Amino acid sequence: MPSTLLVKSLIAILGTGMIIFAFLFFKKKRKEIALLAVSIGIAIIASEFLLRIFLPQTSNRNKMFEYDPTLGWKFISNAKGEVSYPGGIRNLETNSMGFRDHAPLSHKKRKLLVLGDSFVSNISVKDDEVFTEIMEDQLKKFDVLNLGVDGYGQVQEYLLVKQLIKTIKPDVVLLIVYVQNDFTDNVGHYWPYLRPYASLEGKDSTLVIHPLLKNQEGKSIFSNSHLNILITRSLNTLFRKMTHSDIPEFYSCQYPNPERQDLMFRIMGVLLRKIANLGKENDVPVVFALAPSIVQIEDELWESFLKASQTSQRRYLRSLPNDRLMEFAKRNDLLMLDLFPRLLQENKKNAKLYSPIELHWTKEGNRVAADALIGYLKSKSLIE
Repeated sequence: MPSTLLVKSLIAILGTGMIIFAFLFFKKKRKEIALLAVSIGIAIIASEFLLRIFLPQTSNRNKMFEYDPTLGWKFISNAKGEVSYPGGIRNLETNSMGFRDHAPLSHKKRKLLVLGDSFVSNISVKDDEVFTEIMEDQLKKFDVLNLGVDGYGQVQEYLLVKQLIKTIKPDVVLLIVYVQNDFTDNVGHYWPYLRPYASLEGKDSTLVIHPLLKNQEGKSIFSNSHLNILITRSLNTLFRKMTHSDIPEFYSCQYPNPERQDLMFRIMGVLLRKIANLGKENDVPVVFALAPSIVQIEDELWESFLKASQTSQRRYLRSLPNDRLMEFAKRNDLLMLDLFPRLLQENKKNAKLYSPIELHWTKEGNRVAADALIGYLKSKSLIE
């Protein structure tokens, strides 16, 4: 699929080239050409201004996040504010560590750190409905610390564990992998802030984590332009329609996996090993749990996806990304729980586990996830 950055760059180069060409070779029309260039510039500025007022592409209510030079972004510490999400607006409060959770409990000696993206921060449900709070209510000896941040991938989670593991000294680390978008997040998928990303370099395919540059906060002004975001989304929609790839499952559940998806799987695998090794170095067991997408779980959505993808003449397996990661975990002696079977089973009982608008776990989905996670941790004798 063409890169939106490449297309936008070609448009900008061709447009600028045509203006320069016309200015050089149509000397009698230079005033008109200069006026046209100025008019285009004014139109761009006016479009940005009008979009911000009448059709904003990012929410002004997302005031709970701030730039972080290592992680790209984070929740603001000790803050109260509103965060918008597809289903509405949530009043949010963060602790002194900068996460959507209570302050660490000093009277509990054992700590369970839970990391992940928006499936862990779970903005769409109330504080006491998040699965980490449900787990803490049942695990009386544990302080279950929710370190989830919207948009994070394993690159940021690795860097976060590296930052905190020696100071917090957890007894167990639990990392939730969202199999729909964590693959792309690890290689630099767009978010309102720039992010560190990973790649495999050289003949030995060595993992390289590309950090943020010191001046990249300023560079993010263009990426935060409402006009730029609108153009990017429009191009992405166009490309997806051209390739029938309306949703990430078009690639992650396709077998054999496309080359690009296979590369992202390899990158994720190396990152998971690095996180597990970080735990071993600090004598802390690390457990991974796979969170499937709503498309994988809900029968109607999966059948609709298959029907829409018929013209692509490709084959799809509903559990493919989960199966691949579970096989990888077995080969590399990683502790990993696949939540797919349990959620699929509960869904067949007509339980509403995912929000159809927000696409994350509902109150019931969080409860099912909490029960499954506790059961697995107990089966491995990691908790009592």
